[in-house]
Amino acid sequence: MPLCRVNIALAAAGCAASTLFSPATAWAGFPAENVSLYSHLTLADLNAEFAEDCWGYVSESGREYAIIGLSQGPGFIEITDPANPVIVDIVNTPNRARDMKVYGDYVYTSSDGGPLNVIDVSDIDNGNITLVVSFPKGGTHNVVIDEVSGFLYLAIGGPLVALDLTDPELPTFAGVWNGEAHDAQVVTYAEGKYADRQIAFVFAGWSGNVDIVDVTDKSNMFLMGSTSYPNAGYTHQGWLSDDRHYLYVSDELDSIQRTSIFDVSDLMNPIFIGDFSSTAPLATDHNLYLRDGFIFEANYTSGLRVFNACDPVNPVEVGFFDTHPGDNGSFNGAWSNYPFFPSGTVIVSDRSGGLFVLDVSQATAGGCGGCEADFDGDNVVGVKDLLFLLGAWGPCPPKEECPADFDDSGDVGVKDLLFLLGAWGPCP
Repeated sequence: MPLCRVNIALAAAGCAASTLFSPATAWAGFPAENVSLYSHLTLADLNAEFAEDCWGYVSESGREYAIIGLSQGPGFIEITDPANPVIVDIVNTPNRARDMKVYGDYVYTSSDGGPLNVIDVSDIDNGNITLVVSFPKGGTHNVVIDEVSGFLYLAIGGPLVALDLTDPELPTFAGVWNGEAHDAQVVTYAEGKYADRQIAFVFAGWSGNVDIVDVTDKSNMFLMGSTSYPNAGYTHQGWLSDDRHYLYVSDELDSIQRTSIFDVSDLMNPIFIGDFSSTAPLATDHNLYLRDGFIFEANYTSGLRVFNACDPVNPVEVGFFDTHPGDNGSFNGAWSNYPFFPSGTVIVSDRSGGLFVLDVSQATAGGCGGCEADFDGDNVVGVKDLLFLLGAWGPCPPKEECPADFDDSGDVGVKDLLFLLGAWGPCP
């Protein structure tokens, strides 16, 4: 996308907002479209040999922290000001931190050879991070947590092991499902015909299956439904749509650049309904997550790819940031991402590139709603709507009296302008 300086005349002509209006930049040597760079910490900055997974933590005060798995253990970086990340600590653990998840004020990290580490981050705002305990027999490829039910699961490539977090510093064995689990997403249903049931969506590696397991009773976890998809290689990871109607699944070894879509509204009869692809040169899809109708997928050597899934069976790529330019097809590059920070900031962990802190507001502008930016009700976002927003520029009263404050920040500013420009034209 060409950069352009935005003023009223250019905006009226439909020029896309450039990152000159944003604290993020798009000209830092990485190919990108609709995604900009706030900041980048290299492996040298992190004193690490390599990086793997990542996750996020928000303290009680609202400060945001990136957690990145490093060769020596997990790194904790404050990104409340995303353009100025601050390394709080890198916790040396007995082995690398391949994967990590958060439950309350505790972070659980592990790698295939173990141990399972429990880290207290309740006082992270004051720079205090404490490795509470390491369990040598807690080795796992992926750590999974259902925050609603309070259980942690170890996806060890074979069985799925459940641990009770009633005492978060001392996880205790609760049960095991003897299937094949490379990774999983476990959720508790709050309503509907599956209300109060804890369900694991298991990505079953070499079997090529997506297995749906009822894990409510840890002494009797059982398979509810199972399905597969054409030309399966290694069923790697996946995530549910916000309404839990659809499941999106990546395959790490199928040699096809595609992400599969399943209808899981009937847990006993999951149905493969199709797939979608990135516009990038051939690269393996790895870890993906969904937020507010958008899919954020780490695609190894093609970096982060953002898809609009407002039409859930026809996702469309709307942005990307290539964290590993000039190399396609290898198992290097973007390992994972975390898109769940309240601010909307997205982080990406790159195996050889370190931590990337990104602004995706242009890619997600407009969201999945109607046409919030059509202030004058003519079903077109245009000049009059732009002038309305500019007239409201600056601090504003509560949302109900400040419709131009799209991000609920208490201020009409740059992000709200980018939102409006991203919705420019006829309303859906």
